[in-house]
Amino acid sequence: MKFRIDRFRRATAGGATRLAAVVLLVLGFAPASFADGRTHHSGHGGQAGAAGATSPGGASPNLGCEVDFSFFEIESTDTFDSQGAGTLSIDSHDGHSGSAALTAVFPIWGPLGGRAQVRGAYGHRLHSLDGLERGNNEVSASGAGVELFLRNPDRYALAVGGGWDRLAQDGPADANEFGGHVTARAFIPDLGLGPVDWILHFDFTHRQVDGLPGSTDYDADRYVVRVQSGWYASDNVQLLFGVEWDRFEEEFSSEEGLEGIFEARWLLPVPVVPVELRAGGFAGVSEFKRPPFRGDRRPIYGARVGLVLRYGAGKTLIENQRRYD
Repeated sequence: MKFRIDRFRRATAGGATRLAAVVLLVLGFAPASFADGRTHHSGHGGQAGAAGATSPGGASPNLGCEVDFSFFEIESTDTFDSQGAGTLSIDSHDGHSGSAALTAVFPIWGPLGGRAQVRGAYGHRLHSLDGLERGNNEVSASGAGVELFLRNPDRYALAVGGGWDRLAQDGPADANEFGGHVTARAFIPDLGLGPVDWILHFDFTHRQVDGLPGSTDYDADRYVVRVQSGWYASDNVQLLFGVEWDRFEEEFSSEEGLEGIFEARWLLPVPVVPVELRAGGFAGVSEFKRPPFRGDRRPIYGARVGLVLRYGAGKTLIENQRRYD
């Protein structure tokens, strides 16, 4: 038996109609607040000035447009069944993907704010939609998400949200993905070495497959837990280190991964539309399980680059992360 497994990292896609709707939504809040609702930092990790500062929640209306591209490699392995009579061989392979997202942030009341996002993706996924083929699984996706957050920009932020994505590939199968997530952030002030953000994220997604004959259940669940620490080398440069665990469960098989992750963020103070550059990578192990074969542990690694264009946000990276994102 031979299977090929590709690692998913999100990819580029359309959604122009939904993007336009979000733009109109944000512009309808108050275009003037894009210019008037800014806070200001002075020095490394400085606090916001009183004049023209945002509310304690920091939820001044702003808009962010993000695009990224990723590449990954999974090494080959062989594993055997419990009696040693059968062999499961998994080839080494690489893949790539890209994605785009448009996110609007808006105030609700005091420290309470909201986010609305439309997104699209195209590229290789870890599992095909029908649960039968693993390998060169190029899948397109488009969807939307909403989120509520409670934030004190000097101390913490707590966000709860959910979303929907429509997936499609060549062939009869397509799918809907429904998910929810919780993210907690702790903002540590400058104690001598620079400010630090601690981030804990949990995500659950259920995939419901349509268009396949027969009674076999190819639906799947995915769980993700990520812990990160982001140190600000300056007001416009942040280095993030962390660990991510994920598990993907189908009816007959499962996949589990543990990876170390790194990302660098750099804000270029371009007039009118600041540009945030991002670059990072990951390395770890991925284990595929399918009875009666024993689990394997294969090295997996990759890289990611991207950029974010911000409209109506702050003047520094630390201000954007703590008061506007």
